[in-house]
Amino acid sequence: MNYTELCSSFARLGATFAEPDNGNLALAKRRASAENHWFDEKSVDHALASWHELLTEQNLLEWVKKEGRSEPFPEPKNIGIVMAGNIPLVGLHDLLCVLLSGHRAYIKLSSDDTALMNFVIQELSRYSPWLEERLVVVERLKEIDAIIATGSNNSSRYFEYYFRDIPHIIRKNRNSLAILTGTETEAELFEIGKDVFTYYGLGCRNITQLLLPEGMSPTHFYDAIADHFEVLNHNKYANNYTYHRALFLLNQQKHLDNNFLLLKEDSTLYSPVGCLNYSFYKNEKELERYVKDNAEQIQVIVSKGRFSFPTVLPGQAQKPALYDYADGVNTVEFCVKV
Repeated sequence: MNYTELCSSFARLGATFAEPDNGNLALAKRRASAENHWFDEKSVDHALASWHELLTEQNLLEWVKKEGRSEPFPEPKNIGIVMAGNIPLVGLHDLLCVLLSGHRAYIKLSSDDTALMNFVIQELSRYSPWLEERLVVVERLKEIDAIIATGSNNSSRYFEYYFRDIPHIIRKNRNSLAILTGTETEAELFEIGKDVFTYYGLGCRNITQLLLPEGMSPTHFYDAIADHFEVLNHNKYANNYTYHRALFLLNQQKHLDNNFLLLKEDSTLYSPVGCLNYSFYKNEKELERYVKDNAEQIQVIVSKGRFSFPTVLPGQAQKPALYDYADGVNTVEFCVKV
């Protein structure tokens, strides 16, 4: 095995994601929608298109070079992966990192995302039969040398206790925010709407909090995102929106409502599906303090402004590069050191 062959296998997988007449992929997509109703055709196709764009041989080999990987591969160890299932194929990056490190992946699939991940595993094993021995799907993680687990704040406590004696990456809940400067065009605000609604707001890279310059009306944002109203066509999203609207009305909570998104003034980073929090800032120093105070809960910051902390441009929250690691922890480096 060598890095060129490994990258070639993943590049073939990326190409497969764009094959409209692939019967096995079509079957996996139907099964994915059946096992998780959030995974409608639009969400699954978005995930597949994103991975198709990422998994090119050039991107993969550049990533290998950037991480300083070189042959020979180390003696493989068993790295456990507890995968999430909030958005389609969310566990694929961890799988790629483990294999890129030369190790064997022991995979605990999420019940919400088995069809697509099983398709990935089967395809990779077909392209490179030697990978079959390194892709092990299990119900319980035993005899592993390290663990990468993604879950909620509650499940993370269990993971941290259960895997306390081995090297681990334990991920908790994170959310993302957008900082408006007041100079955004209608098109840029619409792009921020994409960062809110892609995957119906279920990903850690989805915006759940807006920070507005003092004096800016949030209705300007509302007007710009009007064409995202189609999210209400998704039954589960509509149920969430309707439920929280009823709560706001019953509790007489002040809010804005454009008939598909509830906007509430609240400095809290997290907001549920169908809702978006907003608050105001006076100056950049106040922004820096907010970001610093909430660093452990922030995944991505979207803004066209330039600040002392890293940001991505509007519309780019759900387009991470291969070297954009969840929670800012370099997964390849972690695996290499096991």
